[in-house]
Amino acid sequence: MANQMSDISKNMSIINELIFSIGNSLDLQENCDAFCTLLLARKNYSFVSLWLRNDVLKNGENTGDATCVYAYPLVMADLVTLSVDHPLFTLLTDGKPASYSAQDAEFQSLIVEKQIFGGAYALYPLGDFGVLKIYAWDRNEAFSSEELAQLRNVIQKFAVSVRGCLSHQALNDEVRERTLAEKRLQDSKNALQSFIDNISEPAGLIGRDLSNIVANAAFFRVHAFLRGGTCEPDTHGLRPAVMKSLREGFTRVLEKREPKNIEIEVRNRVFEIRLTPVIGSTGEGDAVAFFAVDITDKKKEMPEQLRNSERQFRELADFIPIILYECDKTGEVTFANQTSYSAMKAGSVLLGPDISLINLVVPEDVSRVESAIVEVASGGRIQGMQFSVRRLDGTTFPALVYSSPIVREGKFFGIHGAVIDISEQVMAEEALRKTNLKLSLLSSVTRHDILNQVTKMLLFKEMLADTIAAGEPVDAEHVSTILESAEIIERQLLFTRDYESIGMEKPCWQHICHVVTKVSQYTELSAIHVSSNTGTLEIYADHLFEKVVFNLIENSLRHGSHVSSMEVTWAPDACGGGMLTLADNGVGVPDEKKEQIFEKGFGSNTGYGLYLIREILGLTGITIEETGTVGIGATFSLTLPIGSWRACSSDE
Repeated sequence: MANQMSDISKNMSIINELIFSIGNSLDLQENCDAFCTLLLARKNYSFVSLWLRNDVLKNGENTGDATCVYAYPLVMADLVTLSVDHPLFTLLTDGKPASYSAQDAEFQSLIVEKQIFGGAYALYPLGDFGVLKIYAWDRNEAFSSEELAQLRNVIQKFAVSVRGCLSHQALNDEVRERTLAEKRLQDSKNALQSFIDNISEPAGLIGRDLSNIVANAAFFRVHAFLRGGTCEPDTHGLRPAVMKSLREGFTRVLEKREPKNIEIEVRNRVFEIRLTPVIGSTGEGDAVAFFAVDITDKKKEMPEQLRNSERQFRELADFIPIILYECDKTGEVTFANQTSYSAMKAGSVLLGPDISLINLVVPEDVSRVESAIVEVASGGRIQGMQFSVRRLDGTTFPALVYSSPIVREGKFFGIHGAVIDISEQVMAEEALRKTNLKLSLLSSVTRHDILNQVTKMLLFKEMLADTIAAGEPVDAEHVSTILESAEIIERQLLFTRDYESIGMEKPCWQHICHVVTKVSQYTELSAIHVSSNTGTLEIYADHLFEKVVFNLIENSLRHGSHVSSMEVTWAPDACGGGMLTLADNGVGVPDEKKEQIFEKGFGSNTGYGLYLIREILGLTGITIEETGTVGIGATFSLTLPIGSWRACSSDE
């Protein structure tokens, strides 16, 4: 009986040690090393390998096979890829562990390693996504059901940690994809603004309430010319007569959702303004695009001006970074701007009897294009209908199409329109959706840590029960361990609650002065005076940014010893980014701990505060580091990337 109790105690000790080795790293290799090498050492096994299905490893792509992602010792590993129809997987169809010795018929079919001449295999399913394979060379019989059951729960926990590592890696991949998509989207916006700025005539975009003007330098030169008289609110300083004409034109364009030309005459100069509605995703007119031309001389010399206007139209059409086209009433393309040739990968061929709207979309959209042609031929318009456009090299891209009829002397002659490539927008939206999903998944994996602590508490509870039942003194260390696990669980639950909300709402612009003022008024922070010189600065950050500021100030109070003040400062840099700093007058942070304080679990409080802060900021590309000096105070420096800050028009 004493030997039996000793074996049970020894096995429980090994299981407990194995449990503590799981989940200490989100890196798959490190996680496997910690668990598998300890398993071999404590159980005196010879080899272990981890096989995962490729549809888990390759973003859901079902290749019908699996990969050996870990093996120890590596010298014994041989094959690295197996079909999911291999006995390694088919022998575990009931979801339970199994074992086969060299005496069993199935043993030879399981050998995919070197130096296997006998012994026994133990196979443990990892959910529905993989198998943990264990080999012992010094056994003549298969592992007993008791031996298999002994490790089953531990290996199930190891499976959860493997799933967490895969989710973490997928999250990192998605974040990289999202960052790249956002950069491409910003580059596209910059290119469009650069194009507008290079147009010699006034051009731009104005919101439906005549606000939020995005225009080129030529517009503001004309704007200065049109100014005069008494300025009224919401007139942008324009003369009342000019503003009245603009309002009437904008109203009609937005109501009818069709382009319109208006003329404005001021100081003996005549301007023709082309107004085009910009239809949003809701189908409503959100803004008006405009292009203005001084037609004073055109009025005097109409024929020459008409030729010049046509030339300017051609030049403008070639400069615009979207596809512009015209086709006859059969759908055959008769005109395309230069952007069309590059976007469609057409080389020098994009016109002719073999090129029509029908064969420039994927087969699934042909019937919709035919219906759209009929609708436009009947006098209708296509406003932002989405199609999958097919380039001449066979590749495709998603696009919004705008079309209207070409009518001459009351007769339908064809169609002209624009095609806007929305690939960047689609990728950015998908990247955001996937990132939010992965963040939620990662936080749920964190709960696995809690299960480890619960297991630990139950184990020591049983040990206490045995001690009490035996009439022996209660071990204070066991009680302390249970209480310590309870405190860890509490911190982990609070961390999981906060972590799950990161990235689940769209980031927004936040006024720094307002956030600092609000946070510094909290009763918990009343002992510290917080000042800010950021003026009208706004930054684009996750909705939990207020929690970031609160935690940084609270961190100074908690760890800064004699902290009495904190200063928030802002400095833009020459590259378009900037630095936001929060500096206190406390004891500062030692150099050797400047990186450690941002690690998960580090510190004397919850160990999650600064780690959570870094995660919140990272969602919008903001990085944080501690740059203060010991003895002078702690300084948290937030580096903001290009496009993530702006100065608002009012400090209110």
